[in-house]
This record gives sequence, C-alpha cells and structure tokens, in this order.
Amino acid sequence: MKLPLLSAALLLAATGSSLGQTTGTQFGLQAGVTQSVLDGTINNNAQFKTGYVVGGFVRFRPSARVAFQPELNLTRQGSRNEQQVGYGTILRNSTHLTYLNVPLLLKVYLGDVVNLQAGPQLGLLVSGREKGQVGYISSSSGSGYVEGDEDVKADYKSDVAVCFGLGADLKNGLSVAARLNYGVTDIENNDLRKSFREAYDIGGLHNRTIQLTVGYAFGSK
Repeated sequence: MKLPLLSAALLLAATGSSLGQTTGTQFGLQAGVTQSVLDGTINNNAQFKTGYVVGGFVRFRPSARVAFQPELNLTRQGSRNEQQVGYGTILRNSTHLTYLNVPLLLKVYLGDVVNLQAGPQLGLLVSGREKGQVGYISSSSGSGYVEGDEDVKADYKSDVAVCFGLGADLKNGLSVAARLNYGVTDIENNDLRKSFREAYDIGGLHNRTIQLTVGYAFGSK
C-alpha cells in the first residue's frame, strides 16, 4: 500500500509542477518508515524488517534545477531472522540497529517539483539489540525456546552508504521521498563470525534500507 500511495503523491506533485519553489534556503523536519535487511547474514534467513526514520534537513537551492540537502536522521534498521538449530527447530528473532545517519544529497529537479536525489551517507551506530528467540533448550524435564533481549551493539559497526531515490518538493512546504540506502561498509564486528567469513571467503555484512518519508520545509517558498 505504501508504494502506490507514494506513486500517487509523486504524480500529483508532477502535475502541479507550477507550485514548486524556485530558489532559497529552507529548514525542515521529516519522518517515515523503513524496510531494512542485513545482507550477508551467516546461517540465517534474513528478511526485511519494518522500522522508522525521523529527523531534519537543510535545503540549499541556488537554482530552479539543483539543490543540496544535508540531513540528520535517527533511523531504525536491521532484519528479521530465522535460524535452523536442529531438525524442525527454527529460532525466530530480529536484529534492531539504530543509526544516526547523515546523508549529503544532491537533488536534480526534473521540473519545479519532482527530483532525483543521490549522495553519500555516514551512519553512526547508536544501539544494537537482538530480540526474540535466542536459544532452544532440550532436557529430560522439558524443552522450549529461550526468549531474550540482548545488547549486541559490540557485534556491529558504524556505516557508510550510497543513497539514491525520487522525491517531490511542493510550494506549500510539503515533501515526499522514496530512497534506497545501500551500505558499502562491512559492519560485521563479531570476532568469531569475522574469522568464519575470512576462512570461507563469504564476504561482509551490509545494511540495505528502503526509506519512505514525508517532510515539511520552513523558510522561503
């Protein structure tokens, strides 16, 4: 549902391109949802997990066709995981990584409103937790899953990503954007898993995040 709604919003923005701002500097706030996964997990079936993004931006638009937009966003990333630990026994848990992300975006306008955006992103890891089924115990007295909520921040690193996407900036200050944040840094920091990756030449662990946001810009319009 989110993608059709975003497409409709972008189409509406494109048809109302005469409402777009021209030049100036604006400050804004934005919030939205993320779909993220950790690409390169070991012995896990990693699936996309829903998270959030909230933050602010400054938009410098020196001309009608180009703008530079640095942002500061608190973003929840990670993945949903399934790991088989025995015959018919699967652990289901989720990895929650919270980053303070700083994307530095170049925006090229196709008209007054709709724009293509791309640029690098620096991500500072703020917290990391693993929640859900973290183990399975079987004994003569019974068996069952072990539920947990563990601090795993030390197992991961800060991140560098490349961002690219499509957005629309309206004259009334509203904006919408769909963006892919493609991590290029190996964020694996667990010594045991790093040794396993090196021994079997598996490769690294990377963030992959789809981000949908709605924002509002203050300032000249």
